[in-house]
Amino acid sequence: MNKLAKFLTTKIVPDEYKDNLEQIEVAVYGMEGFLCNTTTIALALIISFLFHTTKELCLFLLFFVPLRSSYKSFHCKTFINCLILSNLTVFVATIIIQNLSYYIGIEFINLILIWANFYLSFERNIILHIILSMIICLVHFISKSYLITIMISLCINTVLLLLKRGENNEKI
Repeated sequence: MNKLAKFLTTKIVPDEYKDNLEQIEVAVYGMEGFLCNTTTIALALIISFLFHTTKELCLFLLFFVPLRSSYKSFHCKTFINCLILSNLTVFVATIIIQNLSYYIGIEFINLILIWANFYLSFERNIILHIILSMIICLVHFISKSYLITIMISLCINTVLLLLKRGENNEKI
């Protein structure tokens, strides 16, 4: 992936920046991120078409992507590990979302997961967690079935936060 990112970056970077190695490095890093995310989402879409979970994928990504980007959590060391783990996680999440229906008490589970995310996070952003709690209340009145998507997203994020803590050998 790094070689492809370097190749594409050299093709699109203006000539006046080609001698600035620091700027090139930043651009290559950005290109790698773009390629990784694009590849992962494209593969997830293909898998969702094959298993008829496209609606669930879109709902999941709508909630999970902003949630994931709000925390410093676990990242795979290699692109291929990221691709496999991300798509396996998304596939399992969409299948669960598709087959699980609303049940009484899911709001409480979501609030516990928000608390766990707050407690495990490095940022401890109280505003973010209040907003998440308000979203759960709002979604409860809009469509209770979407609470499953929120629960699965929060569960995955909690696991990623735990993995990051374990990776850093930090006590909780």
